[in-house]
Amino acid sequence: MRVTAVWAGLVVLMLMVPRPLAALVAKERPGIRYTDQVLFLEKKIVANGKVVWVTLAYEDPRTSRDCRNFFDVLGGRELFAEIPEKSWLLVDFELRSLVVDAGFSGDADVVAVTTCDSYEACCRERDRRAATKPAKKPAAEPQQQEAKKQPTLDALGKRLQVGRRLVKAARCRGCHRIEGFGADHAPSLTWRRHKYEPGWLSDYLAAPYRLRPAMANLMMLAYTSPNAVPSLHPAELEAVADYLQQLGWMTSPAHEFRLEPWQNYNCFGCHARLYKQKPLAFAPTPLKGAAASRAAESATLRSCLACHAFGDQQQPLSLPAPLPLAPDLLLAVEKLRLDYLQAYLEDPGYVQPGSQMPRLNLNEAQRQELQQIFQDLKEALASGEIRPVHRYYRMEKASE
Repeated sequence: MRVTAVWAGLVVLMLMVPRPLAALVAKERPGIRYTDQVLFLEKKIVANGKVVWVTLAYEDPRTSRDCRNFFDVLGGRELFAEIPEKSWLLVDFELRSLVVDAGFSGDADVVAVTTCDSYEACCRERDRRAATKPAKKPAAEPQQQEAKKQPTLDALGKRLQVGRRLVKAARCRGCHRIEGFGADHAPSLTWRRHKYEPGWLSDYLAAPYRLRPAMANLMMLAYTSPNAVPSLHPAELEAVADYLQQLGWMTSPAHEFRLEPWQNYNCFGCHARLYKQKPLAFAPTPLKGAAASRAAESATLRSCLACHAFGDQQQPLSLPAPLPLAPDLLLAVEKLRLDYLQAYLEDPGYVQPGSQMPRLNLNEAQRQELQQIFQDLKEALASGEIRPVHRYYRMEKASE
């Protein structure tokens, strides 16, 4: 079995880590850059002259079935436009998400590709490049750097299991789809790549607020409420947030959830009834200054407002489904990482399986335009120039 030395540690982890800890490895690897990796172009799909799907493998599946180590390409698909399928390649990439389950899979952003006549030719070219690279100077010793004790694999795994059990106890699958199981009344909690800004998810779980202007029949329960079942303490909310953040996109541990009776939770009826008893009006965030001007001038952003609100630029309170699931873009920019937003705009259904947002097929100029608008908005939010309005909701049962 041909597996490059870079992944040797992963192979060991695959043998050591039990399946319920699969998401644990997914947090440790993304963001690392690799150069001159010998890979096989297993699958390429071209639609309307554009490469829309690329899968790279460490084996040629026509000649070997020893392992299923592969990843899909999200950023950099255009680099494969002239490369025929079933080619051997030298690839530079940044791994962005990872699943370990009978092999490893995930997705990456590719920055450079070189074709080779064969696997052996790629190996020779890789070795030639390695021999000609200048030697790295040893890193200087940090001054008075306090050593940080890293949590063990077992400790992190137990914490993930606590979060998973709390999600089950809170019956989150009564409204959300998680790891392939659950209802579709609310957005899926399954996605690829790191999604939320640090700390946002735990803060939101502690005090949910209205993100979707047109969702007029449902609101998430605040699980810190004494009437919530279960009523979660701050440490438990942190465990749930850790679990959801590290979950990413992964193969569902079916043996864990096959018998979970989420179909019988009947959460939607109760939540919708309580919401009707105490509805929460949406309060848009006032936009001013450069942000308001950019929103008004950008034709690309204005097209997004057909489904989304953007602060007080639009309030789609009476639009039909599926638009109620469309969040206020200003609040979405506040909570999401920019790299996640960029990947999501490129291919929504891939980054978040089951997403109702269509693929927009934006050109490079449009993507750059939106990226700059969102970057400017991030800076305005960080500086306090724009203060987002959060309408917090505390769903309580009506007194008898």
